[in-house]
Amino acid sequence: MQEGIEQYVMEVEPSSEAKVVDSYVSLEDEGYEHCVVEDIEAPVVLDDVKEDNGDVDLLHYTAGGIIEPTLDMEFDSEDDARNFYNAYAKQTGFSIRVNSYYRSKKDNSIISREFCCSKEGFRRERRAKRGSGDGAKRRRARAITREGCKAVMTVRKRENERWYVAKLEKSHNHELVTTAMRHFLRSHKQDCESNQISSNSFSSPGMSLDAPMNVLSDCSSFGKMSFSVQSGVNYIGRGRLSTFGIDAQSLLGFFKIMQASDPAFYYAIQVDEEDRLSSVFWVDTRSRIAYNCFSDVIAFDTTYQVNQYKMPFAPFTGVNHHKQSVLFGCALLADETESTFIWLFTTWLEAMSGRQPGLVITDYDPDICRAVQLIFSQSRHRYCKWHVISKMPKEMGHVYSALPRTFQVEFDGCINKTETAEEFESSWQMLLDKYNLRGNDWLLSLYIGRKLWVPVYVRDTFFGGMYAAQRSGSVNSLFDGYVNAGTTLHDFVKQYEKALDERYEKEAKAEFETFYTKPVLKTPLPVEKQGADVYTRRMFTIFQEEVFHSLVFAVKLSGEDGGTNTYEVARFNEEQKVYFVAFRVAEQLASCSCKMFEFEGILCRHVLAVFKATNVFTLPQGYILKRWTRNAKEEAMLDLGTELQGNSQKIRNLQYNILYQEAIKCAEEGMASDQIFKVALNALRDARIKIVGAKRDDIKEIRQI
Repeated sequence: MQEGIEQYVMEVEPSSEAKVVDSYVSLEDEGYEHCVVEDIEAPVVLDDVKEDNGDVDLLHYTAGGIIEPTLDMEFDSEDDARNFYNAYAKQTGFSIRVNSYYRSKKDNSIISREFCCSKEGFRRERRAKRGSGDGAKRRRARAITREGCKAVMTVRKRENERWYVAKLEKSHNHELVTTAMRHFLRSHKQDCESNQISSNSFSSPGMSLDAPMNVLSDCSSFGKMSFSVQSGVNYIGRGRLSTFGIDAQSLLGFFKIMQASDPAFYYAIQVDEEDRLSSVFWVDTRSRIAYNCFSDVIAFDTTYQVNQYKMPFAPFTGVNHHKQSVLFGCALLADETESTFIWLFTTWLEAMSGRQPGLVITDYDPDICRAVQLIFSQSRHRYCKWHVISKMPKEMGHVYSALPRTFQVEFDGCINKTETAEEFESSWQMLLDKYNLRGNDWLLSLYIGRKLWVPVYVRDTFFGGMYAAQRSGSVNSLFDGYVNAGTTLHDFVKQYEKALDERYEKEAKAEFETFYTKPVLKTPLPVEKQGADVYTRRMFTIFQEEVFHSLVFAVKLSGEDGGTNTYEVARFNEEQKVYFVAFRVAEQLASCSCKMFEFEGILCRHVLAVFKATNVFTLPQGYILKRWTRNAKEEAMLDLGTELQGNSQKIRNLQYNILYQEAIKCAEEGMASDQIFKVALNALRDARIKIVGAKRDDIKEIRQI
């Protein structure tokens, strides 16, 4: 049940007679009214709007404009007042709730209504229900949405039946949400859903390739794009893309539409020795900006196939600060040869302004490996464990099918359950002997490359969550469910857009939950409160689990060596399972044998237990990874902006991406109200004047030289 409705059940007496409030004396007709606390937050439905609408033009504010509420502002009806305040809230960035109303004792009609910010008041502590012992099923704690906000608009009814604003408070004690997140606010959901339906009805089956494209919606990130397949046969050569059932002009037409809505959209075409189109690569501005922020880990995936010819679709993916998959560009490949991968990696790196990734995760493939070593020479390279294991039935052939079921279980234990290199080596050799597999070339190649994919060897490498035993558990499966071997190239474009729309919607929702709600804390420890303040919601839930479980670990000092203390950490009921934490007290540097921080970027329960035992109550700054914080994008772009100097095209591209992102932020924040719009517009104009002036000064200096 919704929070507002639950509050209503608690506060409103079941009796039909409402409670009389004698102390409220400022209403007209004093002594002839009684109050009911309604406290309901629900989507507002706009009534039919008449042209003659008194002092407030509903057609204006429902069409996207905004009017600041003022004291004594009048409305024809209570519904008009509510609809106006809700529209104002939507443009400003908050949700409203109908908080309370007063009825007249004379005729029981409503004569006063209070609309407040949905963050008004505080959550009430619920009494524990009977039978809620250890065996009872626990409900997941809901995020806290009440913060004691004082923003309110109270309207009252005059004798002439018109309603006026009698009380107004416009300031909030919390952040207001940006345009991209406003459709998650409860009182605006229905409005945005209807807008999406109407906007979708405007999409035509075919769009002219010469028409400008700027379909932006208040409730979604970008409008849907569509393109028509050319009726005339106009192929660029007879390369593989053409023979796969789509003419190259239509593909280029799709790129043209993308560029119309995104001037920084980048694409490249590979041609064969006869100048025939063979492979294509493309990336939009959002992907390039995301890479600027999260370039520490990328995954290159060639397991997607499209159409009956199984043409490889190869996306570059990463993970954002909400631990969600993010796209860094993608390609349709003519083949999977070393030369094609070299062309693709070189092209992709140029699009990313030459910024090498920290870690590259790929399939276990010799051609890909050689191309990675050549192009990504400054990056670490690791194999995707899921890809390695999934290839075993094919690569081992009848040998694998003849093995008993116990082999798969024992192989999984050897790979995923061993915790030291010695333990893995012993388990691997035992498997080879037990199942007579010492002559298998595939297993031999896996063993040679074990330090690039076996967990015990890669735990000291930061994967950012992009390491899983199953594809369904891996964040790089961005296009799963959208693209497969049955997808035609014509349908591929639609599926590609659909997958990205869903991805951006999920990110916007994660941003909303991070900034607009607060998590329920499980402990009184300062370190948990610190995590709630700095991490995104998704990452805080992971950190919170580590904090909570750290309470059941015992810590024992086992050695000292030149300022470094070694601690044995184990659960109270599992003394045989011991973790070792080395802690330099002076520098507040710690490392655990589980390597969770090195692997995931979140401090483990074992180190947190040592911190608590040694009176370290907050995380040292070095253990708060910027890329997992709620302001990860802003901090990454700020750090990057201070580093960029020079005239190379690569640096120019990065500078453009930074300016582009900042301009979008100004546009989003500038729509909060009429006043904020004016401030934003004047600021942008002043900035442009200063920029033009600085350019003139640069030109003068160059001429003087």
